[in-house]
Amino acid sequence: MAYTSRALLLIVALVAVLAMGPVAPEAGNILFLALGAAAIPFMFPQAGRQFRRPVVWLGLLGLLLLTVSYVFGSASVEGLVGIVFFTPVFAVWPLLALADGRTEEHAPSLVAALALAGVAGAAALAVSEFTATGTTRAGGIVANPIHFADVALLAGTFAGAGGLFVQSRWRFFFLLGPLFALVAVVLSGTRGAVVAAAIMGVTALLAMTALRLVRLRTLILVLAALGILAAAALWLGAGRLSGIQRVLIDIAETFRAGVPTDNSTSIRLQMYLGGLRAFLDSPIFGQGPLEFVAIASGLADVPFDGAPHLHNDIADFAASAGILGILAYVLLMIAPIAEVLRAPKGPERPRVLVLAVTLVAGYVTMGLTNAMFGILTVTTYYAAICLVIGLLVDQVRTKTPI
Repeated sequence: MAYTSRALLLIVALVAVLAMGPVAPEAGNILFLALGAAAIPFMFPQAGRQFRRPVVWLGLLGLLLLTVSYVFGSASVEGLVGIVFFTPVFAVWPLLALADGRTEEHAPSLVAALALAGVAGAAALAVSEFTATGTTRAGGIVANPIHFADVALLAGTFAGAGGLFVQSRWRFFFLLGPLFALVAVVLSGTRGAVVAAAIMGVTALLAMTALRLVRLRTLILVLAALGILAAAALWLGAGRLSGIQRVLIDIAETFRAGVPTDNSTSIRLQMYLGGLRAFLDSPIFGQGPLEFVAIASGLADVPFDGAPHLHNDIADFAASAGILGILAYVLLMIAPIAEVLRAPKGPERPRVLVLAVTLVAGYVTMGLTNAMFGILTVTTYYAAICLVIGLLVDQVRTKTPI
């Protein structure tokens, strides 16, 4: 009975982030956090063993560094408020402890199926909103279009991973995941997610080639096919869709002027400049989580009053928490990859490593043009990355011969 309760809590938590996250993010966030709290009584006695896993302790160490920086940077215990924005990260430990190293054989297909349902819903929602209103920023009915696109892209990556892990002919069905994600991303008009999608695709293909999951000849053929499909899509009018159009304009402006000259980019550049100056003004502990944006605005050449963050994860961590904040960010980003590298060698480990590297590459890329950490929906999805990678590593251990 206890094992059934543990399994049920874990499955519902996966449903919350993978299936609900792309289409009902607020409900999914609340459910995930509630289940993380509910899992705490089930953590013991395996809590210590699970804590020693990189995907757990690296993330918690990063949050400890942030806690120290926030208190000293703000010169007040009020700085502890900043850690509240990272609450989903704390849920990884108790939720991962529910499995206690006993991941079921069907776990990868369950993850892929749930994510496919979520990203299919996101694509359907984007298409419906686009056709009904003609909006250039689809997704706004459920979330900020940027966050909508970010979550859809990560969910599509989880779904596409089913093609790596599922051995039956149904594995090709999961390749619809990245396609649905591209639909949602392009219709959202989010430039950062469009660029991240390209980087994630190249990262996945190169990682699979390096780990000998695909041959170099196959990689060349896939890249050529993707190039032809992209050219055909542009010829058929995809370039008129907001997401593609904004990226093409940025590319043209970069060649002409060195950087894009639109108002959104100009404001972001001032945010990055102000963030750099705020970091240099207090490089060890930063300015604290409550005042760093206002201080960065005051130090920029052109103030940007009213912004909730600096639209860049590295700038946010550096300005708010200094060098310790940058180190915390690095620890958070390497945690999923370190978890895989620490796993015993086996036939499944390269596949999990490809997924981890691809997800981290996408998360970092999207965090270069908008905050990912500190935004509940995408911070929760970081927790989902850690949780799923941890579960898949459990299966690597199970399948590795002793």
